[in-house]
Amino acid sequence: MRRIILLVMALLLTGFVASAQDDLPTGVQIDQPIPAISGVDLAGNAVDVASFTGKRTVVLSFWSIYCTDCVKELDDLRVISTEFPEDEVAIIAVNTDSSVPLSRITSFIRRYEGVRGSTLDVIHLLDRDGSVVNNLGVRYIPLMITVGKGGVVTSVLSGYRHEQDKSRLVQALEDGRIATGAWSEGLRGRLRTILRSSGPSGQVVEWGAFRVEEGMSLFGLYNKDGWSCSLTGQTNRDVEVDRVECVVRGRLKFSLMREALQSLGFRVAQGSKAPYQEYGIEIPECALDIEQDRLAKLYKDLEFDSLYAANEQKGLWVGDRFWSGLVGDVDLAALREKMKDLGLASSPMTIELITNSDFDFKPRAVLKELTERSYRVSSIRDDRIIYYGNADKLVEEIMALNIKGLEVFAEKLEDSVVRLESF
Repeated sequence: MRRIILLVMALLLTGFVASAQDDLPTGVQIDQPIPAISGVDLAGNAVDVASFTGKRTVVLSFWSIYCTDCVKELDDLRVISTEFPEDEVAIIAVNTDSSVPLSRITSFIRRYEGVRGSTLDVIHLLDRDGSVVNNLGVRYIPLMITVGKGGVVTSVLSGYRHEQDKSRLVQALEDGRIATGAWSEGLRGRLRTILRSSGPSGQVVEWGAFRVEEGMSLFGLYNKDGWSCSLTGQTNRDVEVDRVECVVRGRLKFSLMREALQSLGFRVAQGSKAPYQEYGIEIPECALDIEQDRLAKLYKDLEFDSLYAANEQKGLWVGDRFWSGLVGDVDLAALREKMKDLGLASSPMTIELITNSDFDFKPRAVLKELTERSYRVSSIRDDRIIYYGNADKLVEEIMALNIKGLEVFAEKLEDSVVRLESF
């Protein structure tokens, strides 16, 4: 994870106290008025942020000449500044290098503009005395704060996001699976969405940008020259190419959903099927069977199509394998509400299973089928199931299973005890 901790002097100015809250990037609160901040521009003229709030949407981008990710953020701001009218959006680049000579900062900006071949058309605010860092409680950069026309903070986007499970988030960032705070191409679309959602009421906006990838080979028989035909004898490569691309595009959406859910603390269990088991003789059609595929069912139940916007999607064939990537912005606030409606927002509960059968393999077969069909199953350990839902919902899902050759019955004995019979 890449982030810059501000200079020790700046931290002292903030009255830094070691606590759990110190992991947060700033003391600014969403849906609260932005504190009074001011500084000077590159020419030494006074810049008062209050002169912009209440009239325009304000974007405050905090950066340093020593922060590589901050410079990437400037690239995005440079593009964004051309897309929104100046009288609607004020983009303010706040430099936090209070101990760096002014001449070095201005020289850095001029070199930056020379390399990019265009002017950085934003409002520059230099925090020469550290008062901005102090008033906003800024601890880490890169940091971006947006302020709606109503004068209240509508979003805080940082290179670091506080989570209870810090190690999991750090690993996700290092693996490149979550683009939030990494200041890649995904920021551009996410910022566009925030600016367009930031109305006079100053409503809260919570978006996450995620980057996912999927790959799939042509399914069928191969010879020394590569793919020969499908297992059903289909030799038209173009037909199979179209089908593979369609399936991969669908799986990208599923991956995006999984990553967004994981960022909110809900982990969808990984499937364990091999390709031949999963696809059978032919790869699936583009529209996956909602009754058979738990990811497709979860996608539908969450109405996930309405919760994200694709910023970038690219695909490439390498030999007989298709690779594709997607960068998408997900409305995490709306997703959290959908999760609450489905009972997925709270912690899973442990439900004891009491099984009754003439052979042990029969209840195991039932639980295996349940795991493959239900997105609510987190894990099954011995005679206990970790489940997102209550005992009544578990009984309902078990009774809905249709397993050839087995009669299945389930009933709730107590709030956390379910009896399963299979014959």
